[in-house]
Amino acid sequence: MSETTQFLVRWLCHDLATPIASVMTASELLEDDTPDPEINGLITGGARRLSARLRLVRLALGAADSALSAKALEKLVREGLPDARIDWQFAGDAIDGMAPLVAGCAMLTADLNRLRGLAISNGGVRTDGDCTWPDSVAAVFAGAPPSCNRGAVAAMLLAAAGRAGQRLSCDSSGLHWG
Repeated sequence: MSETTQFLVRWLCHDLATPIASVMTASELLEDDTPDPEINGLITGGARRLSARLRLVRLALGAADSALSAKALEKLVREGLPDARIDWQFAGDAIDGMAPLVAGCAMLTADLNRLRGLAISNGGVRTDGDCTWPDSVAAVFAGAPPSCNRGAVAAMLLAAAGRAGQRLSCDSSGLHWG
């Protein structure tokens, strides 16, 4: 297994740990036989969040040639990033490898800039304030091999951009392709 793959597996496990822990904690509260609508709601909500995040990750990191309508892509991104404020400006269908690129860039930008809103357009994913890129992630966008979990995601995004015939770059406003 390559080092990049190991980093991706670590990232995926870390990324999915919170929704899984929510479901597990809520289900443990149901140890007695008395139904509790609030706890059932926590379990259902956690499972939905986990399922939505997995669909987003699968598109971003595993579906190289997927094409989606802008509406379907927007729905998938919003559901996979339920806590992000998103200004959806992407127009037209996401074809020729653009759906995984858009999904992945939205996911990484949102994960590294949790309190900032995102504007997603045909040219990139921008934040509503200064975008923060850890040195290890910025180094990958500058051509270095990944050295951490998020850097491995950046490397996957660079590969997705190449498949879509795009060049991907980062700066203080976000991720840009063209």
